[in-house]
Amino acid sequence: MKSICSITNDGFFRLLLITSLVCGLEFCIASAFTYIPPILLKAGISESSMTWLMGCGPLLGFLLCPVVGHASDRCRSRYGKRRPFIVGFCLTIIFCLILIPQSEAIGTDDGLSLLVLTCILFDFAAQACFNPCESLIYDTCKGTSQESSCFFVYSFMTSFGGCLGYLITATDWSDSYLSYYMQGQEKLTFYVILFFFSITLCCTLISANEKISLYNDNLDEQVLINDVPIFHYLFPLQIVKFIFSSISTSIKTMLTMPLVLRRLTLAECCSWSAIMTFNLFFTDFIGQTVYLGDPSADELSEERQRYDQGIRAGSYGLLFHCVVGALYAPLLKPLINRFGIHLTFSFGMFTFACSMLVMYISRDIILINIMASLSGLGMASLTSIPYTLVMTYHANREIYFADNEFLQTRGIGTVLGILDSTYFASQILSSVIMGHIMLIFKSTLSYIVTSFILAICSICFINRIVTNRYQLQELLRNDR
Repeated sequence: MKSICSITNDGFFRLLLITSLVCGLEFCIASAFTYIPPILLKAGISESSMTWLMGCGPLLGFLLCPVVGHASDRCRSRYGKRRPFIVGFCLTIIFCLILIPQSEAIGTDDGLSLLVLTCILFDFAAQACFNPCESLIYDTCKGTSQESSCFFVYSFMTSFGGCLGYLITATDWSDSYLSYYMQGQEKLTFYVILFFFSITLCCTLISANEKISLYNDNLDEQVLINDVPIFHYLFPLQIVKFIFSSISTSIKTMLTMPLVLRRLTLAECCSWSAIMTFNLFFTDFIGQTVYLGDPSADELSEERQRYDQGIRAGSYGLLFHCVVGALYAPLLKPLINRFGIHLTFSFGMFTFACSMLVMYISRDIILINIMASLSGLGMASLTSIPYTLVMTYHANREIYFADNEFLQTRGIGTVLGILDSTYFASQILSSVIMGHIMLIFKSTLSYIVTSFILAICSICFINRIVTNRYQLQELLRNDR
C-alpha cells in the first residue's frame, strides 16, 4: 500500500494523472468529430449548412468560456474550485455520447433536430471543459518543479488522446461480433469513447487534491461564498441576469485586453483557424476529393462505399498527425531554450503550411497522410507555447498587465478563459469562412487552401508575440 501511495505522490506521475482527462477530452473530440460531419451529411444536412452548424458550439464557447473561467476563480466549493465545473461539463458530454448514436431511431424530423442540438451541445461542452482542466493544471503545478514543463505534458496528453481517438475510427470493425451486437461501427465507437472517457475522468478527479480556501486569491474578490444567500441563484431571472452580466464583462475585458495578450491571441487565432479547418474537414476532403466518393449517395452504392473508405483512410492521416505531435511535444522545451519561442513556434506553423501545399497538389493517399503527420508539429506548438506564455504573464501580471488594472486582480481562470475564447473564435471564423467558400467553389479542396493561407498569416503574427519584459519595455518606449 505504501509503495502505491509513493507512486501516486510522485510529481510527474501525478501530473500525468491530472492531465489524463485532457487526454480523454481529446480522445472524444478526435473520434467523435471524425464521425459527426459524415453523420450530419448522411442525415440530409447540406455541406454548407454543416459548416454553419459546426460554428454554433464554438459561438457558445466564445461567449461563455470567460464566464466559466471567472466563475471557477471565485468558486469556493468544498470539492475545490475547478472540479465542480469539470464534473458538470463531463456529465453533459456523457449524456451527448449516449444520445448521438441513438438519434436515428427517434424519427425523421425529431431525430434530426435532436442530432443537431446534441452535436452542438457536445461540441461546446467537450471544448469548454478544457478551461477548468487548464486552470487545475496551473493550480497544481504552481510553485513546484513541474511548473515550467506542465503544459508541455499537457500538449503530449492532448496529442496522445488524439492518437487513440483516430486509431479507433481508422479501424474497420464492421465485420466484428461487437459491431453486429451494437448495430454498427458508429454506435460501437461511441460506446468505446464513453468507456475510455469515464476512466480518464475518474483518474483526474481522484488525483487532483485541490486546496480549498474560503477566501478568493484576488484582492477585489475577497467574498465568502456563504455571504450570498443560496436561494438568490435559484430563480431563472437571477441566473439569466448573472450570465448576461458576466458575458458583458468578458467582452469588455477582451476588447480592452493588454498589449501582450492582444498579440498572443491574434497569433493564436490565425494558427487555430488553420489547424481547426484542417482537423474538422480533412476526412471529408479525403472521401470526396481523393477517393471521389459521395456522402449523399445510397448506402450500398459504389460512391458511398468509396466515401466511407476515404473517411477511414483520412483517419489514419489524423492519427499520424497526433503521433508526430505527441513525439514532438517533449522536444519543445529544449528547442525553445536553444532557438527561442518565435523561431520554434514559427517552424511548427511553417511545416504545417508546407504540408497543406503538398496536399493541394497531390492525390496520392500515402503522401497526403505523410503530410498530415508532419502537420502535427504545428499542433504540438500551439497546444503548449501560448499556455506557457500565459503562465509567465500571470505570474508577473504587474509588469505584463500594467496597461489593464482589471486583469491584474483576476485569477488564472479568467486569463485562460480569454485565451480559450480565441480558440473558439478561430472555429467560428473557420465555419463562417468555409460556409461561404463552399457555396462559391463547391470543392473540398477549398478546406486545404484556406488552411494554407491562415497558416502563413499566423507566422507573421507569431513573430510579434511578446516573450519577455525587455521586449515589452522596448515596445512601450516606441509607442511613446
